[in-house]
Amino acid sequence: MTAELFRRVVVPTDFSDCAEAAWALAQRVASAVRSEVVLVHVFVEPHLYGETPFSADQTKRTIEEGRKWVEGELERWAAAARDKGLAVRTLILDGVAYQRVVELASEERADLVIMGTHGRGGVSRALVGSVADRVIRSAPCPVLTVRTPE
Repeated sequence: MTAELFRRVVVPTDFSDCAEAAWALAQRVASAVRSEVVLVHVFVEPHLYGETPFSADQTKRTIEEGRKWVEGELERWAAAARDKGLAVRTLILDGVAYQRVVELASEERADLVIMGTHGRGGVSRALVGSVADRVIRSAPCPVLTVRTPE
């Protein structure tokens, strides 16, 4: 029965402390119920307005270096989990983080999303918004959020 509980778990990461805590929990869940895990990072390219001190080539190179770093980190996390016997796939998506996570959960027919949340409140939350809040409101499946104590 437990093998049918969460067949596929989507785990978005921004590589923050709370995302690492969510990844640790996701691995425990996946191990306990034999889930496949989809570890994903949504790469948000910076919007450049007006003049910048960088040339277009420098900006492009910086973005490419960032993407390579993300690929390496995702694979490092996934390889460690695979060494424990977990089934893990990695993806890098582009776009608006919460929208892409929700779309991925739908496309993958995920049974659960496990993600970190920074737990911002007040003005900070109003100005920055919360990816986790938006995923919770829009996801086609349950969302488990993990917050690290400050």
